[in-house]
Amino acid sequence: MGIVDSTKNTALSVSGRGKEIAGFVFKNRDLQTEGKADQITANLRRARDKGAEAVQSVRKASGL
Repeated sequence: MGIVDSTKNTALSVSGRGKEIAGFVFKNRDLQTEGKADQITANLRRARDKGAEAVQSVRKASGL
């Protein structure tokens, strides 16, 4: 996971939170749901990146 990926995930999460709040304030369920989906997407990408880092670490430690 590079700094660019990390920054993109953070931006997606923050913008998702903003959409969720705006949807709540303006009683717009679609916008609220879209914001939650953006946050979930960012979290899944973070988990994927952490998994990839763990695999690389194991490969490096085992000499593969």
